[in-house]
Amino acid sequence: MQALEKIEQMIDTLCEKFSATREENERLSKQVEVIKEQLQEKDLEIIRLKKEHQRQIETMERELMRLKKERSEYEEKLSRLHQKLSASLGMPHENKSNNTEKQA
Repeated sequence: MQALEKIEQMIDTLCEKFSATREENERLSKQVEVIKEQLQEKDLEIIRLKKEHQRQIETMERELMRLKKERSEYEEKLSRLHQKLSASLGMPHENKSNNTEKQA
């Protein structure tokens, strides 16, 4: 009879350990699913941020091009005004490189 009781105790112990292991496995599986969902959310956020960043870069590049064009237009207007002023004052026209050298 003692052998039968020992076997029953071993079976009970194994069942408890199996149950505990199964519960741990279920808990870990749920945790893995939660982490997978978090990773998917983070991946989507990264994609969204990259797209937003790219749009900002494109906007800044367009703004830079617009400002360069505007600067060029202002420089051209200044050059024409300088030529007119020089002509009206009877001063000889100086080219840009001479102005740069004099300013330095």
